[in-house]
Amino acid sequence: MRGALMRAVSRPVPSNFARRFARGAATDAFTALEHKMWQAGAAAYSDSFAKVTGMATNALLDNANVTLTSPMAVSIVERTPLESREGGLRVLDVATGPGMVADAAAARGHAEVVALDFSSEMIKRAQAVVERHPEGVVQLVEGDAAALPMPDASFDAVTIGFGLLHLPRPHLALAEAFRVLKPGGYLAYSVWSQHDNAAFRILNEALAAHGSPEAKLPGVEGDEAPLPFFHFADEENARKALQAAGFAAASVRTEVVSSAASLKAEHDLYEMFATATARSRALLEQQSPEQLEAIKAAMADAVGSEFRGVWNVGRGIMNVTHGAAEFPGAEDKVHTVSTFGSKYGGAAAGTQWLGGRYKFMIPMPSIVVSARKPETPAEVKKPAEAKKPAEKKPKKSKA
Repeated sequence: MRGALMRAVSRPVPSNFARRFARGAATDAFTALEHKMWQAGAAAYSDSFAKVTGMATNALLDNANVTLTSPMAVSIVERTPLESREGGLRVLDVATGPGMVADAAAARGHAEVVALDFSSEMIKRAQAVVERHPEGVVQLVEGDAAALPMPDASFDAVTIGFGLLHLPRPHLALAEAFRVLKPGGYLAYSVWSQHDNAAFRILNEALAAHGSPEAKLPGVEGDEAPLPFFHFADEENARKALQAAGFAAASVRTEVVSSAASLKAEHDLYEMFATATARSRALLEQQSPEQLEAIKAAMADAVGSEFRGVWNVGRGIMNVTHGAAEFPGAEDKVHTVSTFGSKYGGAAAGTQWLGGRYKFMIPMPSIVVSARKPETPAEVKKPAEAKKPAEKKPKKSKA
């Protein structure tokens, strides 16, 4: 049954939160910064960072139990139109951005997908997702993750793709996700991993070496600093926050996603952070022109010296080693094999192929964390109380 909010809409449903922004009403400084950055950076994000965050989409949906429906599986295998979405889940995608997760959930055959974001520019980007699916399957809502304009127990699954670290009070968003979930429903969120994350390491090292020590993010509710960037990637922090929101600690699961940024030029990593982020962009905008040039140069040097791209030679991919100097540039173009043909792929002199030094691959792993809403009050207490007894039970049975 569809409520008033869940009706099919051709335009985004604005919330009170969105109306406050439209009126210029005051919010905390951190939220105002985030909103400003995403309004300005929606297009750049869609063209760059979204290609990396999108790599976590399947893991995010799988962990939220938003799996491929049987009718959609039949449709794919038999190459026939989807017969029905009946029995599919109702999914809420919070911090939807350009709508990649919502798009994938709808493509898995589910009944209804509501995509929420506080940025009207991001919502505009996600409009294409609405139009890609049958009317009413995907709905857009402009609203606040910490005050969801949805009724209690109205969704089977909630996803938050890389959104928690951009909220001033993430614990409220987790509590809201818990509230709107049906008993037995799943929450899954994705965040960047700190371990082996070369992209963020390169940025942070360049900022530390060449940036202003005075640069900082605005506070939340006064001078209170926002949580550290990788806070929710820590399993213990995640477990505590989810349990505090009402989820059973025993249901918490984590999965590492080996995502990476594919760059065509050494300076592209800097451009991604400078145009398609919020926190990082805010720190970069506080630097002087001289500091920015030094940061940009340091990041480009790290990319060029630490990582290699790949050759796209039409018939396959091979790692770039010595060939980088012989084939400058990253764009795809026609190359004609001459004396070097025997060194690269064994092609005869005069052979042509479409290819080039196509990409630098910069590791940007992420983590997907999921938890289940208990179906009974007893499940909430069970994890905390049952850990030690569970270890003792086998001993008693053997005695």
